[in-house]
Amino acid sequence: MPLIPFARQSKDEPGYSGERLKNYFLRQADGIAPAVVLGRSGLLSKYSLAGPVRAMEDLNGTVYAVAGGRVYRISGGTATDVGGVLDDVNTQMASSSDEVAIVAGGKYYICNGTTTTEYTTGAVTSPIGVAFLDGYFLVIGTSGGRADALTISGLDDGTTFDALDFAFAESSADRLVGIVEDHGEIWLFGSKTIEIWFNSGNAAFPFERNTGARIERGAVAGTMAKEDNAVFWVGQDKRAYRSTGSSPTVISTREIEKTIAAGTLSRAFIVDDRGHKFFVIRLTGQPAVVYDITTGLWCEFSTGVGEVAFAGLCSVRETDGDFLVGTSTGAVATLDKETFQDLGGVLEAEAISQPVAEADFFTINRVHMNIDSGDVDATGRVMLQVSKDGHTWGLEKWRNLGALGQHFRRVTWNGLGTSRRFQFRIRITDAVQRDINGAKYG
Repeated sequence: MPLIPFARQSKDEPGYSGERLKNYFLRQADGIAPAVVLGRSGLLSKYSLAGPVRAMEDLNGTVYAVAGGRVYRISGGTATDVGGVLDDVNTQMASSSDEVAIVAGGKYYICNGTTTTEYTTGAVTSPIGVAFLDGYFLVIGTSGGRADALTISGLDDGTTFDALDFAFAESSADRLVGIVEDHGEIWLFGSKTIEIWFNSGNAAFPFERNTGARIERGAVAGTMAKEDNAVFWVGQDKRAYRSTGSSPTVISTREIEKTIAAGTLSRAFIVDDRGHKFFVIRLTGQPAVVYDITTGLWCEFSTGVGEVAFAGLCSVRETDGDFLVGTSTGAVATLDKETFQDLGGVLEAEAISQPVAEADFFTINRVHMNIDSGDVDATGRVMLQVSKDGHTWGLEKWRNLGALGQHFRRVTWNGLGTSRRFQFRIRITDAVQRDINGAKYG
């Protein structure tokens, strides 16, 4: 009997599925098994900042980060404090060729690499978001009591704003919650609708709405990101979307939508791990739900033991293509595939198999799993539990993993009983490699 993938994705419906990948994700393999389950890389701290990292931006190879109300320039292995801003969980950043704009706590700031200074933004008196396009910083927020205003900076000068340079996203009467530049266009995210604007070159105000690109779906603040030639966001209906041109495509499953709706949305951002790109939707106090852009499947990320949140809060792609992850602890980290901990703490990996069910009772005498744990000079253990109804789980059955050099370690559990349905849960908490290169039931 050929090896099978142990699990494919997270589907929190134990009645008919209950499958799960937490700090695991699927990769199509076409090898010893049709697919393998890879362990998420651990967060390896590179810099320690003053508080939770709210936002990061790359400017010509230098990363700027906002953490704990301070602005940092990260370059040459050193994080240098270059000024202060209000500490705001919804901090936004954008950059030109020589300036970094920051919107935090209803204020607008420009960092020139040495100092950070607050500036007024013309007609927009309470900014909430910022983007950059064609030499202009575009700022959204409140103007004259309206929460759908857009203003622009001076050309190639993020420090000046003309009070007459403004417009309103008025195709619908909803407030703006975010702004993203993508493919030379500006996406204005409202709570109920999305408008796409472009630079028309109009002398009075250079940006205009594309009247044929209004999207009848809004967004939740802080959940917008772009990657893979697309924009991603969480809608006000708690579904996850990906843009297809100027149209929204639902990427969430019904099970993931249930998890999002039941939780408290925090942030969303992009990371890259082991060649897979991920849209991470962070939830407060529980694991993040994570869309694998590479495969179109869902998994979960968490930091620590149990049903806890992922430490990542934001990310930035550096000029060389690598990602840095800003965390809730103040650490700026990389995802390192040779690190099997998060920021020096436990990185718990858990997988729940697809159910195996028949109309009549049947017996499973043993489960074999091939777990690659041989690159780490440490001995770890793996735990297996059995469920015969998808809801309750049996005793924990622990087995040793292989030592250094044992790359195709077969781990076996015997005498698993008789039922009409079987489901298996494994968990690894030791700091060892944990890729699952196939499973077999016998």
